[in-house]
Amino acid sequence: MNPKESLEKQLEQLGQTVSRDDAFVANVMARINAAEPGRIKQNNKLIFRSLIMNRFTKFAAAAVIIMAVILSVTFFNKTVPTASASEFLSEACQALSNINSIHIKAQMRTLPADNFSMIGLKYDFVPIELWKKTDASGQVKWKVEKPGRILAMDGNSTTFLIKPNYVRKSEPWPDIRGYDCGWFGRLVNVKGLIESEYKNAQDSNNTELFIRHETVDGREKLVLEVSDLAKGNYTNDYLKNKFISESDHTKVYHFDAQTKLLESFEIIVHADQNDVLVFEVNDIEYNPKIDDKVFVLDLPGNLIQVKDAEILPNNENYQNMGPKETATAFFNACAKEDWKEVLKFWMMSDVDQRTKEYLGGMEVISIGEPFKSGLYPGWFVPYEIKLKSGYIKKMNLAVRNDNRAKRYMVDGGI
Repeated sequence: MNPKESLEKQLEQLGQTVSRDDAFVANVMARINAAEPGRIKQNNKLIFRSLIMNRFTKFAAAAVIIMAVILSVTFFNKTVPTASASEFLSEACQALSNINSIHIKAQMRTLPADNFSMIGLKYDFVPIELWKKTDASGQVKWKVEKPGRILAMDGNSTTFLIKPNYVRKSEPWPDIRGYDCGWFGRLVNVKGLIESEYKNAQDSNNTELFIRHETVDGREKLVLEVSDLAKGNYTNDYLKNKFISESDHTKVYHFDAQTKLLESFEIIVHADQNDVLVFEVNDIEYNPKIDDKVFVLDLPGNLIQVKDAEILPNNENYQNMGPKETATAFFNACAKEDWKEVLKFWMMSDVDQRTKEYLGGMEVISIGEPFKSGLYPGWFVPYEIKLKSGYIKKMNLAVRNDNRAKRYMVDGGI
């Protein structure tokens, strides 16, 4: 098949009525043939495109496939040059060199009090806010908040609060990390985020990176799209689409074409042939004045400390327990209301009254075989229990032993 026939066939496959005028096809093929070799890089790692995303007529929509491979396209007397990936990324990073503070408002399909990065394709959107500030001395302060949990660093210490009264204090962290907040830390560090996206695309065969032009309300935008496949082991797909990294997804960054500053951001998960918007940044403020009080949490009374696993006098006995034995021992202790024993599997300073009323006196119906899923470093143990209220609950208990005591601790799933 010659190039002309191939082009006609591609246009027809778009389902549009396309002019078969020989002069039109010849003109387009001449543009393609005249393009400088090497200006478009396309392999299994990186694909850079320059497109026009206006509302076209049916005929123009059919011709989009042509614009994806032409170095510059004149359409309705408007020329849009191809973006150079390296130049664009360099300029985007340079534009952020004088940004000392940032405030981001977003929304995410998640649960208000669950892990910061947890998503659910059918969950309602929950508001998320992030602040970061670097003062003249170079001291960094930041905070990320959703309705049920807050993580903040005031320059002297880092405070993690799960409402109403679970708290953990630790050393100051210059970057947002830990407690499943690493992903948000990259978001408020826009410069590092863009650099890492580019590097990941270069290093991974499963990542594709696209740069295109877009016109919105008469304003020129540069759009960076990064598509990635779910990471982890999915022999069991329990964690599939429960976190961004454990989903097939596309991150879409919208930059102002003039300032090169990020203006908006979305994450779209591709699941079961459906595309679901799970995260959306709807407001970014650069260099706002942020009062230091923002980074200091007003903690409630009756605090329960979140703590690391302690090395017990008979620690070896618990080290020898596997995931299934740990789940069995934990639930049996709850059934007996032996809260001292429960705390050997529970990373808290105490068992709060709500948990005692919820799990106290329960009955174990069955404990299943442990399995792994996604990137989680521990195991999931299926269980079925009957609560004192008569309610029967089936779920998977998460346990992990990557702690200094080297014994399995309950990490979630209750």
